Amino acid sequence: MDPWAPFRLALKPLEGFKAEAGGGPAAGPAFLRMLAWRTGLGWLDGALSLWGFAAGYASFRAMEGPLWGRVLESLAQVNGEIRPEDLKEMLTQLPALPPLPVLLLWMLPLVPLGVASAWLHNAVWDHGCLWLLRGVERNRGWRTTFRAEATAMWAGSAGVAIGLLGHAPVLGLLLAPVLAAVGVYFWVLRGVALATFHGCPVWKGVVATLLHVVIAACCGCGLIVVAWQLALAMGGGPAYG
Repeated sequence: MDPWAPFRLALKPLEGFKAEAGGGPAAGPAFLRMLAWRTGLGWLDGALSLWGFAAGYASFRAMEGPLWGRVLESLAQVNGEIRPEDLKEMLTQLPALPPLPVLLLWMLPLVPLGVASAWLHNAVWDHGCLWLLRGVERNRGWRTTFRAEATAMWAGSAGVAIGLLGHAPVLGLLLAPVLAAVGVYFWVLRGVALATFHGCPVWKGVVATLLHVVIAACCGCGLIVVAWQLALAMGGGPAYG
């Protein structure tokens, strides 16, 4: 297994996706290839994220670190209205996280399940959006989209690997704008794969992935509004609309 293959595909997407569309693996093998790559990187990314969160949460509960030093200095200037002892006692009541090894064990089934769910989600939304743009031909249906999404997410392994730099102390903050741009690039790259596999203009595939974001955001906002209205109605507060 060539570890640099996703990077080469990401650097030359038009040529790479064309070759994959013509002679690459079928939908099933393409999915398994993507799942193997993304699961391994997902476990590493998740382990680093959990380690950082657990350390930060423990420091927060213990009121340790430079940030808490500034907070305590500010509290000392509020004429004793909020005592640090009371605040510390309140924070100690927060539930402790399970041990890190236990959290890592939970990740074993959750990471591949999350990767598979993301692949299916992307396939359904991108296929629907490409269909709206009339980029889906009758002889190239869902199976083509499944292959395209699996291949694009396999190429996206390069983006996940680059994103691991975001866990590095200090360096991660400095590289945040670059890593955000990398994430956008690999999102758009999915549209290039979609268009190449379906044999339609590249702009339709790219616009389909962007339309995916717009429609999903509108649906999400609509659900939030409905949930808010229901919460107000159940709570007896004034509902608007």
